[in-house]
Amino acid sequence: MVAIIRCTEAETTYLEWQEGLFPASGRREWTWTTTRLREFWTKGSHITLIATPDRDGLLQVTRMGHTKRLRQVADLQQKLEISHVTLLSKPVTLSEVIALLATRHRVHLVEEGQQTEATGKALLTALVELRPDADHVIGRLRTALDGYTVRSKAGQALATQRDAVLGIGRMAGMSIPQLARWDPPAEELYDDSPPPAYLDLLSRAEAVSSDASRAAPQHDIAIEDHQIGRDAEIFLSWIGELTGHVAWRHFRQDGQSLLIANVNRTAVEGNSGADLLYYHQSRKSLILVQYKKLDRVGGYYYPDSDRKLADELERMQDVDAYAARLRQPTDDHRLSPDPSWIKLCPPEGLIPQANVMVPGMYFSRQHFQRLRDDPRLRDGRGGALRFGYSNVPSYLDNTMFTRLVETGMIGTAGVGTELVRQQITKSVREGRLLTGGLLTGKELPQSARNSARRRRRRK
Repeated sequence: MVAIIRCTEAETTYLEWQEGLFPASGRREWTWTTTRLREFWTKGSHITLIATPDRDGLLQVTRMGHTKRLRQVADLQQKLEISHVTLLSKPVTLSEVIALLATRHRVHLVEEGQQTEATGKALLTALVELRPDADHVIGRLRTALDGYTVRSKAGQALATQRDAVLGIGRMAGMSIPQLARWDPPAEELYDDSPPPAYLDLLSRAEAVSSDASRAAPQHDIAIEDHQIGRDAEIFLSWIGELTGHVAWRHFRQDGQSLLIANVNRTAVEGNSGADLLYYHQSRKSLILVQYKKLDRVGGYYYPDSDRKLADELERMQDVDAYAARLRQPTDDHRLSPDPSWIKLCPPEGLIPQANVMVPGMYFSRQHFQRLRDDPRLRDGRGGALRFGYSNVPSYLDNTMFTRLVETGMIGTAGVGTELVRQQITKSVREGRLLTGGLLTGKELPQSARNSARRRRRRK
């Protein structure tokens, strides 16, 4: 759906103030809330033409955004939230846009509020005719509303990378909403070539601009800061020695530094899977997650049909044994001190712009192997072994798993960088999609991290 909002002078001043406070560097997602007559806002979400008055009071379409309804605030008033507010490169008067509408559309035009489907489409067509560059803005807003449809294995690989990137941000305990803001590939993805790196597709508005030199509050994040620490340089050099291209982003928050990298050098047809590797430098803690997909039909994973599983479990068992030999009685306590985990998740049909991960079931390597002997999972045809939401007795979900990693309740203790280097090398050389994360810097007590999280939510 498409809508029009006509701003007052006070609202225009507020928008300009927000844009000055949070410039195109995208340090933090911001939204604008307002109220309008409820009778003109009766349905869901809308791509919205934002019209603001110029010095002479003439309304001009200066911005576009994504509007959704919040709660009703009075009998006649509806509260609205406008996000993804984007300035057009050059404004156009609202009357010019309306003048291009055919009579049948102008008859149904609502001066302010949601439009009929046909009139909304006509409004966007007229706007693009007058300002062709608005087409790119509309495309981004459509993706924010509808998501990106996955049509190939290469698209699934992209969705997996996205999930791993968001997961690492959560494991680090950082609030990074811009990780979910991305521009879908301009061309169809093909399985006979490496998929694009998800980090390369993050919205260009999120890159550091000249405005990034402004003093930022402690909770804000510096993105793509090339003055990274020595640990991060070493981490990148290990990956760079193995592949020609590495997509990476660097973030800082609450005195800590997070580096996230994507590596894909293998065509999807020859890809042997996807790995997430996360290393917390101050804890010397390593987490390895291997992705497995549930069937699109039925929603089960059949381990006996996975020809790669035996070798992968052997590798995970070797890693766990290596980490166990390094443990010391003085190490921090862990509920599970092994690094190796498996995530079973459904294949993505749609990649959203929202900051949400793919639903999934996490198992430690030991738990996964124990479940292979559980008679409750032998409920397939002929007693076939299968893992699914309907028969697995217990697992960790996204929130539980990433929170346990963040708080140091799972993952190795006392593991040095040699094991990290070994696993990066194996993942890349075996042709796997690798998403790596490295967190450095002094770790605050959990109570301090919780307080910082609450402060960020109130902003």
